[in-house]
Amino acid sequence: MKKILVGIDGSSRGEKALEWAVRDVQGQDALITLLCVGDSEFAKEAGVAPEQMEVSINAVLEEAKKKILASYPDLKVETLAKTGAVIDTIVDEANQHDAVVLGTHHGSTVSETITGAKGLRVSISTTVPTIVVPSDWEPKDATRGIMVAVAADDSSDSAIVWAANHAVARNLSIDLVSAWGLPSYLTRPAEAMGGGIDPVGEQFQRRLNALVDHLHGQYPSLEVSGESIEGPTPSTTLVEYSKKFDYLVMGTHSRSALGRMVFGSVTHSVLMNIAVPTVIVPQP
Repeated sequence: MKKILVGIDGSSRGEKALEWAVRDVQGQDALITLLCVGDSEFAKEAGVAPEQMEVSINAVLEEAKKKILASYPDLKVETLAKTGAVIDTIVDEANQHDAVVLGTHHGSTVSETITGAKGLRVSISTTVPTIVVPSDWEPKDATRGIMVAVAADDSSDSAIVWAANHAVARNLSIDLVSAWGLPSYLTRPAEAMGGGIDPVGEQFQRRLNALVDHLHGQYPSLEVSGESIEGPTPSTTLVEYSKKFDYLVMGTHSRSALGRMVFGSVTHSVLMNIAVPTVIVPQP
């Protein structure tokens, strides 16, 4: 990633997003753009003059730039002030970059829970990866690798490729994980009829083994493994297991108008209960 857009709003979540982005590009020749968007409709309703909002936006950006350069003086960083609809503006600017990084309080407020995480709303509309960083994230010195959530369909294909390239560039390992399982009220009847659900997990594991072999062929230096994990729900399993890693990578489907309104249940649930920085990679 050479051009990274980071959403800044003067809050701790913006600071965490910026810190993650800066640490991730260490050793890479990358430019970080700090974006702060003023909500013009909100400002109008609140009686805030446009010039006053502009001053506030620039103050937030300059403070963030000054603070990060104090710790990383060699960082290539620029600022971008915008006004308009926040989500649409972020999406428009993100599409001019290689990725967008946003912070989140992951459902700590009623409004975020009802309207959906901002990171998810951006990720289902962009053509580039969206990285969502939880506000309680703390950087760790030792690298623990990348976890990739592998879906039963093709929605994670681009996520696997992104993770592999990212891991090779940063000398990280990746673990391909398929989370599966049935609620107990469906599992017990299946077992009572002599069917059981073990073959489901075995099928997932065979697919993961094939993917691991393919990646070994494509990226000889990459350390990669695959695990099929049973749990009560895919999202719960993914969130819990992701705590072992530096971050989680997931795929998402097309950026249709309907997609902007209807969130994928697994991706939505993971982002609302996010445990580690999570990368959402769109399918082309």
